[in-house]
Amino acid sequence: MNSNRRIVLVLLVVVLLGAGATTALYLASRGSAPASRPLPPGCVKPEGGFLVVASDTGYNDSIGHGAPEKNWPVIDVEQGQNVTIVVCNIDVQAHGFQITHYYDQNEVTLTPGQVIKVNFVASQAGSFDIYCEIFCSIHVYMQSGLLNVTAS
Repeated sequence: MNSNRRIVLVLLVVVLLGAGATTALYLASRGSAPASRPLPPGCVKPEGGFLVVASDTGYNDSIGHGAPEKNWPVIDVEQGQNVTIVVCNIDVQAHGFQITHYYDQNEVTLTPGQVIKVNFVASQAGSFDIYCEIFCSIHVYMQSGLLNVTAS
């Protein structure tokens, strides 16, 4: 076997082993976690507001709602409305939370068990993306949330 073929073969084996190990670790972390984790303290829907839970099934089970092909979660508000969103991370890995135009000035990282409260006035009408900016094993399912602000 010539040296170029040998190098390609070795690289292919390394890539396949790495992908297999990564998949095994991810599946082990999902399998060792309870199917329904308790919500951390403070992870409650605010009165008149919204609750977004980041877990191993996306934001508010976005995998089960057809993300990324279908938007999920979808939050509908009126222009001028005060918006309060409590975001909780019940997963074993960190996740982010951002909303284009309204909550995207800084990268927000929620560590496992962390809860944050997001407040803003929906001053601009339109549809705005809700997404996680931190790459993780379920990243693709956390890119399709939508904030719809209806003109008043």
